[in-house]
This record gives sequence, C-alpha cells and structure tokens, in this order.
Amino acid sequence: MGGTASGTGKVDPKRASDLAEMWGKLPEKERAEALRGFLRDLPPKERAVIEQYFNNLKKMPKDK
Repeated sequence: MGGTASGTGKVDPKRASDLAEMWGKLPEKERAEALRGFLRDLPPKERAVIEQYFNNLKKMPKDK
C-alpha cells in the first residue's frame, strides 16, 4: 500500500461519507483506486481502521 505515513491523519468527513455512499456502485478497479487515494496521507493506525470499514462495506448487499 502506498503512502508516506507523514500526513495529518485527519479525514474529511464529507469525503468519507461521499465515498461510502457510492462505494457499492463502483467497479472493483475504481474502488481500489479511490481507497488508495483516500488512504494515501493517513498514518498506518488510522489507515487500518478505514481499510476495515471499506472492506466491511464491500460485504454489504449492493443497491439496485
């Protein structure tokens, strides 16, 4: 996983909400790219929590 672990560790709540909202509608490749971009500046501890959250979203039923 990329990133420098030198970021502020702050997550933009609006950006997180928007990403979570559209998560199930994105193709797998776009999900992976979006997640990498979202996690890029987070410290490892916070990155792991956010990755787990989005992995849990992946397991949820998709909207039709």
